[in-house]
Amino acid sequence: MYLAIDGGGTKTEYLLLDEAFRTAGRYLGGCVNHDFLADGWEGTRRELQRGTEAVLAGTGMKISDIRYAAAGLSGVDNGKDQEQMEEIFREIGFAEYFVCNDGFLAVWAECPAGVGIAYNCGTGVCCAGIDEAGGMEKTAGLDEWSGDAGGGIWIVQNVFRLVYRSVVYAGEETSLAAAYKRKFSLETEEDILNSWNMLKDPAGYPEWSKEVITLFFAQLEEGDQEVWQLARQMALCAAENIGAIMERLVFSTVPVTVALTGSVLTKAANETYLTLLKEKIGEAAGVPFRLVAASKPPVEGALWKLKAIRGK
Repeated sequence: MYLAIDGGGTKTEYLLLDEAFRTAGRYLGGCVNHDFLADGWEGTRRELQRGTEAVLAGTGMKISDIRYAAAGLSGVDNGKDQEQMEEIFREIGFAEYFVCNDGFLAVWAECPAGVGIAYNCGTGVCCAGIDEAGGMEKTAGLDEWSGDAGGGIWIVQNVFRLVYRSVVYAGEETSLAAAYKRKFSLETEEDILNSWNMLKDPAGYPEWSKEVITLFFAQLEEGDQEVWQLARQMALCAAENIGAIMERLVFSTVPVTVALTGSVLTKAANETYLTLLKEKIGEAAGVPFRLVAASKPPVEGALWKLKAIRGK
């Protein structure tokens, strides 16, 4: 049996495969990113083991029966993270495995021959690329430390910040603040302050964060200047990361496929933002490119990698 894993900051998909790479089981688990877990790396180990045992449940097999596992995991952002994650895979009991950042999964799943760039805006931000020679490069993923802009958490925090500043500091109601109050049926300053309790707990109130992201793009469509400045910051961040990947790798076939992944880009973003994004990427790109919206679950990238490793 083989195992493909797409591990994120919100959920993790486990795909169990037989010797012919046919699906033998699926399981959807929780976050495996040590940055988002209260007990850090120990939480990552626990969640990965729990998810693997869950996908094996009822098969009569143990983790040691898995011949090879391929995993793309959020939170594998540098060499130390890589070493820690590989140690966890050994502790869990995988005999053979391949581990990388989850950003690379979309390249294997969406780009022809597994060559191209994937720009992800989900819970956070990540940019990954693979060239024809097999070179792999990744940027972003360190949140404010790397200047990431455009992930779901970033959008929610910045919308609330602008609403807070307008109401609490300036004592005035901007168009964004008014829309925020309407969206959540808030009346007073105290109501706005109380809404923070829901937004800072996305696990407990997931719909609140989704509604703020929906509000953000609706206000962008309305021409809200505060929101437009945030959208421009997001697009510039994307362009900077994609441009850096193009500089670091050698793409001999053009146009380079740039896959847009993550719920912010594939579910929430509107044409107004996507047009701005394409414009800014075009200004930063060193080679011709084409944007495509991700259409496959990222775990299929792990499946693609498994087949490549096993020569199938």
